[in-house]
Amino acid sequence: MSKKMKYLIAWFIGCGLATAVAQPKLVLNITSVDFGNVRVGVLDARTGWSTFLMTNMGTDTLRISDVTSSQSVFFASPKTVRIAPGASFVDTVRFVPNAVGLVAAQLSILSNDPASPMVIPIRGFGISSSVVDPKTATYRADSKGDVQFRKEGVMDGNRVVTLFNSNGEIGHWPFQPSAVWPKGTDHSYLDGVALLIGAKIVAPGNGRVVTPIISAYREEVSRDPVTGEEWVFQPVPGYVNPSAERPAINKDPSTWPDAWPPALGLDPTWNKYWYGYFGRGVSNADFETYYVMDDSKMRKFSRAPFNYMPIAADSTRAGLGARVEVRGFQWSHVLAEDIIFWHYDIVNISDNDYDTTCFGFYTDPGVGGTNNNGNSARYNTKLDLAYAWCTSGLGVPGNYKTGYVGYAYLESPGNPWNSVDDDEDGMMNERRDDNIDNNHNWLAYSDLNKNGKWDLGEPLNDDLGRDGVGPTDPQYTGADEGEGDGIPTHGEPNFDETDKDESDQIGLQAISIYILADKGPTGGWPKNDDVMWAKMNNGFRDTLVQNTNISMVFSSGPFPWKQTRRERFSMALAFGNDLDNLIFNKQTVQDIYNANYNFSKPPYTPRLTAVPGNGRVFLYWDAIAEQSVDRFLGFEDPNDLSKGYKKNFEGYSLYRSTEPEFNDVKLVTDSRGEPKYWKPIAQFDLVDSIAGPDPVGINGAHFWRGANTGLQHSYVDTDVKNGVRYFYAVVSYTKGDPTRGTRGLQPTECPKIITADYAGNIKFIDINAAVVTPNAPAAGYRAPSVEGNLNQVTQGIGTGRLSLQVFDPTLVQEGDEYTVTFTADAPLPKYATKSGIITMKRGVNIDTVMRDFTAENFGAEKYSMPFNGMVLSVLNDTAVSVIDTSSGWVVGRSNVFMRPAIDNSFISRNIAWPGDYEIKFTESAADTTAFDAPPQYPLMPVNFTITNTTSGKRVKFIIDDRDASGTFSLGDTLRIIDGYASEADFKIVYKVSYGRPFGGTVNYPQSGDRFVIKTTKPFFAGDYFAFKTHKATTDNDIAKNQLSEITVVPNPYIATAVWEARSLYTTGRGDRKIEFKKLPAKCTVRIYTVSGALVKTLYKDGSAMDGALAWNLVSDDGMDVAFGLYVYHVEAEGIGEHIGKFAVVK
Repeated sequence: MSKKMKYLIAWFIGCGLATAVAQPKLVLNITSVDFGNVRVGVLDARTGWSTFLMTNMGTDTLRISDVTSSQSVFFASPKTVRIAPGASFVDTVRFVPNAVGLVAAQLSILSNDPASPMVIPIRGFGISSSVVDPKTATYRADSKGDVQFRKEGVMDGNRVVTLFNSNGEIGHWPFQPSAVWPKGTDHSYLDGVALLIGAKIVAPGNGRVVTPIISAYREEVSRDPVTGEEWVFQPVPGYVNPSAERPAINKDPSTWPDAWPPALGLDPTWNKYWYGYFGRGVSNADFETYYVMDDSKMRKFSRAPFNYMPIAADSTRAGLGARVEVRGFQWSHVLAEDIIFWHYDIVNISDNDYDTTCFGFYTDPGVGGTNNNGNSARYNTKLDLAYAWCTSGLGVPGNYKTGYVGYAYLESPGNPWNSVDDDEDGMMNERRDDNIDNNHNWLAYSDLNKNGKWDLGEPLNDDLGRDGVGPTDPQYTGADEGEGDGIPTHGEPNFDETDKDESDQIGLQAISIYILADKGPTGGWPKNDDVMWAKMNNGFRDTLVQNTNISMVFSSGPFPWKQTRRERFSMALAFGNDLDNLIFNKQTVQDIYNANYNFSKPPYTPRLTAVPGNGRVFLYWDAIAEQSVDRFLGFEDPNDLSKGYKKNFEGYSLYRSTEPEFNDVKLVTDSRGEPKYWKPIAQFDLVDSIAGPDPVGINGAHFWRGANTGLQHSYVDTDVKNGVRYFYAVVSYTKGDPTRGTRGLQPTECPKIITADYAGNIKFIDINAAVVTPNAPAAGYRAPSVEGNLNQVTQGIGTGRLSLQVFDPTLVQEGDEYTVTFTADAPLPKYATKSGIITMKRGVNIDTVMRDFTAENFGAEKYSMPFNGMVLSVLNDTAVSVIDTSSGWVVGRSNVFMRPAIDNSFISRNIAWPGDYEIKFTESAADTTAFDAPPQYPLMPVNFTITNTTSGKRVKFIIDDRDASGTFSLGDTLRIIDGYASEADFKIVYKVSYGRPFGGTVNYPQSGDRFVIKTTKPFFAGDYFAFKTHKATTDNDIAKNQLSEITVVPNPYIATAVWEARSLYTTGRGDRKIEFKKLPAKCTVRIYTVSGALVKTLYKDGSAMDGALAWNLVSDDGMDVAFGLYVYHVEAEGIGEHIGKFAVVK
C-alpha cells in the first residue's frame, strides 16, 4: 500500500467517513425446544406451543424471512418479522402431532444475519387423544360439587347489597337483602338471578337430540322425581374456609381456605393471600367474592333412557362436565357505587366438544319489594341495556319512591373457529389460551441501563411473573416464574386469560322478556330445558312488557365449546334513581369493562383502632396507605423511570355515623340533589399543591381534597354521647388527576364496610372501620398515669415540652420506662431539631419504639404514630428568643432598668445563641471587657461576671460607653459575646440596656445581686425526656364512695332509647334496651317488681373502663316486661350494695 493511500485511509477514519459495516445479529434465549406430551390431532392450547425470544444484538435491522421445520407437525407463527437493533420479538412455535410417538426435528430461522440460518433442535411426543391433558386432569380430580357445601353471603361493598349463594344464585326471594338499593334501606329490586348453560347433545341411550340446561335457582328447577334432590349447580369444596359462614371474600381472610386447591395450579406462596383475578393478593375491586361450582349433580340426562355421561370413565359425574369459577366485583368509588359485577369462567372438562352451546342468565326483577307484581321491563338496543322499573313508581311497604335496575351484558364467549371477526376489533380468531399477545398490549420491563436483563429498581410494567405482583406491592416476596424475563407469562396483566380483548367474543345473541306465570312444562323456568333453550336461541324477543310479574333471559350463542376450553361470561347489575341516572351509571359499567375490570384504584386501606372512653372516643391508625403506588397512573417522572410509579396517596378522611352504611353523613349533593360524598369529622392531607375542591366533580358535586393540614394518625372525638353506638371509618384517598383522559380522574377513597343484618347485629367490620360505644368507666376506675416531668427536659437545653395522650389504656403497662431523645441537623449554635427517637425499657430489655418521628410532625394538635396505647405531641420552641417574663433581677434590691434583647448591631457577628445567662455583681472589679476599641468600646474593668448557665462557661462581653465615662454607667449598653475562639472568631449574641428606673431613687446593684436572661431553645442533639408509665387500676375504696352515682338511663324508659340498634324489618320493633351506668367492674344486678318479684338477674364481669350494663327488657322467663315501676339491687363483693328504681312507660 502506498504511503499516499495509507494517509487517505487515516484521513477518512479521522473524519468519521470510514466506519464499520452495519450488520444484524440474531440471539435466541433458548438452545432447544421440548414440547413433552401433546395429544395427537389436537391444537392443544396449553402444551402444544412454546415461545422464544429473538433479539437483534447487531447494528442493522434484522429481517426474519422464514421460520421452518424439517417436520410439518411443527410450525411457527409469524414466519416473517423485522426487528430493530437492540429490540426483541416473541415468536411462537406449535406442535400438532399426527401419530403417537416421538417426533424430532430441526427448527431453522432464516434471516439477513451473516450467520443465517440459525438451527435449533426441536422435539415432542404424541400421545393418544383420549389421554386427558394435565390441567383438565386436575379439574377432574377436584372434589365434586354438593349441596352440603353451599354457603350464602352478602355483597355489600358499595350502595348495592344483595344475598348470593355459592351455587350461582344472586338474590333469593322473599329473603332480604335481595339487590337492596341504596344500602341501609329495605328497598329491594330483584327476586333472583341464575346462570344458564345449555348445549345440544345426542343422548347415547336413545339417540335423541336433547338440550340440557344447567342452572341453580330457588324454585322450578329439575329434581330427582324420587328423592327431590335438586339437579343444579353445586359448590365445589376447598375454595372457602369450611368453618366460614359465607363464601370467600377478599376483605375477610377468615373466609379463605388454609391452602388453595391444587386444581388452581398455585405454589404455596399463594396460601394466606387472596386468589385475585390479577394475581396473588391482588384485589382489582374493593369488594370481591370467589367460589367454584360444577354441574356434576345434574342427573336428568345421565339416567335412562338418555344415559349421557360427560366423562365416560367417571360414572359419578353427570351434567355436561362444566366447571364454573365465579367472581363478584364491587367498587366503592362514587361513580361505581351503584353497580355490582358478576364474572364467570366456565371450563369444559368433559370428554367431548359441544358444537352448539349457549351461555346466559335468567332473572326475575322485583322492583318495589317482595310483594310487588307491577313491574315493567324493556331492552334498549342503542344502550345495549335491559332495565326494569315499578310501573306505579311506589314500593311496598311504605310507598317509597322506586328507581330502576339495569342488566348490562358484558363479556361473552368467543368463537375462534369460524374465521369471522365476531367482535369487530380488527382481530380474527383470537383466543385467550393461544399463548399469543394478540393485541400487542403486553409491556415488558423497562431496561433502563440497557444491560439486557431486569434489575431491581427498573419498572417491571406487565412483566410481573405468574403471581402478578412486583416489588411495589406489599405482598411481594421475591421474583417468581416469568418475572422480568421479557416474555409474556400466564398470570401477567394484558396477556391471554387476563386480557378480555384476546377473545373473539360473539356478544349478546338473544333476549326474551316475558310474563312469569305458567309453572307447568311450557313455562319459562330453568326446569323446562326445551323452553329455555328456545328462549336462548330465538334472538331479541318481547323487548317491552309492562305492569306485571316479569322474567328475562339473556343469551350468547350458539358457539362451539371445545373440550378443555375455558370461556367467559359476565354481566353487571346497575341501579339509578331514574332512567337518566341508570344510563349514566351504565357508562361507568362500560368504562370498568373496557379497562379489563379495572377502575380508579384507592390507596391501601389503613388499619383503625378505636377505644371508647368517657364522653369521648380515641381513634388511631397506621400509615401503610402512604406507600401506595398505582401502576395504571404511570411514572412519577416519565423522563426518569428509575423514580418508579406514581404514589397516589393524598390524605385521610375520618367519618362518624350512627348507621353502619354511613348514609346519615352522605351530605354533599350534586346539582340533581342526589347525595354523592360523605362529610368527615376530620380530614388530614399532605402539605402539597393539591387542596380544596377537586375540579373534576360529578354533576356539580366536588370532592374536598383537604386544606394542607399535614398528616395525622390519631384523633380524639369528644362530640359523642355515652351509651350511643357509633360507627367510625378512616379512609385513605388519592390525589386524583384532572388532566387524565378526556374527563379527568376524581380522587378515590378506599372502601369502608361494616355489615349489619336487618336486626342491626354486626356481622363484619373492615380493618379501617370500628363500632364503639363510649361510656363512663366502672366505679373505682383509676386511669393510667405518667411519672416524670413532661414540661422540662430531663437533660439538655431545649425549652419545649411534651404532651402525652393515652389512647388505649389496656395497652399501657406498669413500670415501662420511656426516653424521648432528640437529634439536630447541625452543631451549636445554628441548628434545628431534626427528629425524636422513642425508646422503652421493660425490665432489662430496651426497644426502640419509634425512630422516624420527624420535626415536621411536631407542634400543637400534631401527634406521633401510636405506640403502646399512647401518642406524643412535641411542643418544640423552634426559634431562639428572649423570654421577657422569666428574665430580670432574681437576687438583690436593685431597680436599675436592664432589658435583654437579641443583638442586631453587627450583622456578620450577631446570632441568637441558644443559652441562658447570669450577670453576677461583685464588691470590686471582677472582669474586664473583651476589646479595647475606644471611644465606643473601651477596655473597661467591671464589678460583675457573665456566665452562660446553659453551658456553665464564663463568657466575654463589651460595653457601648455612650457617655464616654470609661465606666459602666446608666445609659450604657452591655453586649454579650459567646462562642469566642479568638479576636477574629466570636459572636455578639445579646444586648442588655442599663438604664435609669422609671421614677424614684436609683438602687445600684450590690455585691451578690444577680440578673438572669432566659431564652427559648429548640431541642438539641442528645436532649431527652424520661418518664415512667403506671397502668390503669381499680380502687375499691373509691368504688365504694361512687356506688351512689349508679343510674339507669333512660329513666323513665318511654317507648324507645337513642342507642337502640336500627331495625330494617318491616314488622316488629326490634330490641329494646336500657343501661345501668357507673357500675363496679364486677357485680350482680337484680331487678324486682315493686311487689318484690324477681324479674331478671344480670351479671357484669368486664373491663374497668366500661361501667355500663345493658338490659333488653326481657325477663328471665323470656317475656317482655310490662310497663310500670321497677326496683334494682346492685351487689359488688368487697365494695358494697346499692338500691335504686326506674320506670318503663308505654
